[in-house]
This record gives sequence, structure tokens and C-alpha cells, in this order.
Amino acid sequence: MKITVKFTLILICFACSLVMRAQDAIVYDYRLDQKALNDTKNPIPYEIRNAPLFGKTINVFGASRARNNRKDVTDTWHCKLAQKYHMLYRNYARNNCCIAFDRRRERWSAPINEFYEEMDTCDYILLIGGHSDAEQIVKGKGTLEEFQEGYAKLLRGFVKKAPSAKVAVFTPWKINNPPYPEITRIMVEQGNNFTIPVFDCSKYSGIYVWDMEFARRYFHSYQDNTHLNAKGHDLFFNKAEKFMLDL
Repeated sequence: MKITVKFTLILICFACSLVMRAQDAIVYDYRLDQKALNDTKNPIPYEIRNAPLFGKTINVFGASRARNNRKDVTDTWHCKLAQKYHMLYRNYARNNCCIAFDRRRERWSAPINEFYEEMDTCDYILLIGGHSDAEQIVKGKGTLEEFQEGYAKLLRGFVKKAPSAKVAVFTPWKINNPPYPEITRIMVEQGNNFTIPVFDCSKYSGIYVWDMEFARRYFHSYQDNTHLNAKGHDLFFNKAEKFMLDL
């Protein structure tokens, strides 16, 4: 009996450790060493070396859209951006987490407005979110007012935690079903309140969630309205890159 209990406890601890590892940041260091920086045979293009992103550190937050669900993070536009500009890339996103709503009772994650404090110092903070919060509201597990309060708390926290960092926010894609338009409106308005640039993906992304053929080609599946596949991230890259360079 004692052996069985002990074995069960070991399994529980092992499972918990796996969960904690899954929550850890994914880190890719694309920065160049001094030798590569001074390599005259393979010079760094002028437009890369003199870009504001070059050699900087970026911390990414969000849910599965930022984590790339169960696919490789290196397929995402933001990881490719970090690679192009030789950045230190940290992805703190957690599948099924929300900006404002706590999902620990569902065995998922604390909201981003709590765990963002775990991040290391950085030059850029990228928040990609809103989908999970919208779905929680659809399920009756939160309200727009609570989202607005929790989102403002997160933006305020970013500014306080990393006052010198540049913060950028990306809203959900264009989904007409409520509360997605309201979520996007709140994200844009609150961003303006904190003078934080917000890319309104519902207007300017060129991502057509409602088109089944488009979804078949650029999302993880034709039934997916959230997660871009590698081709989708490549399609969106130029618009996202320009926005990030203009911060």
C-alpha cells in the first residue's frame, strides 16, 4: 500500500514538472558574436545592421496563437523576425491562457497579467492576444468589463516592469461574431490610453479567416480561425515587420 502511494506521488510530481517545463519560455539566441559582426567576407547588410531591431531582445506573450499551438515556434513570423535581425528571442506564451481570465481551475494557466512579471529584461515586448479571452466570454466565464480591467492591468504592468522597452500589441483577426469586435476595440482604445502601438489585425492584416480556401492554405486547418501555419506566417511577415520597425 505504501509503495503504491509513493509511486502515485512520484507520478504526480513528474506530471507537474512536465507542466512547469511546458510553461517555461522558449528561447532562441540569434545574436552575432564579435567575429561575425566584423566578418568582412560576409558583411551584414546595411539595412539589417542599422535597423532598430538589430541585436535587441524581444519577449513574446500570448496564448496558442503566439506559441503556435503544438507546432514549432520557429515557424512564426515573430521568431523569423528575431532570426532576420539577429535578436535574442524569448517566447513566454502559454497555450489556452488569457490576458485577463484565470484558467488554473481548468488546469491551464494563470492570466498573462499575473505571470508577465516572470520575464527577464528586454528591449521589446510583443503581446499577441484576445482570442482566448473572447472564447471565455462566449462561455459565460468572463465579461467585457473584466477583460478591459485585466488588459489595462497588463499594459500598466508592462510599462512599470520594463519602462524602457518598446511594447507592441496585435489584436485578434477579423471575426464578426461577438465579442471579438468588442475585444479588438478595447485593445485599440486601451493601447491609445497607454500610448502603446496596437496593430489592428481585424483591419490591416490581410488575413481572411472567413474564407475556407484561404484557411485551408494558411491556417493549421480549414476549421481554424486562430493559428497560422508556416505559409500564413510568411504571408503576414512583411506587414508585421514594418509595424515592428516603426515602433
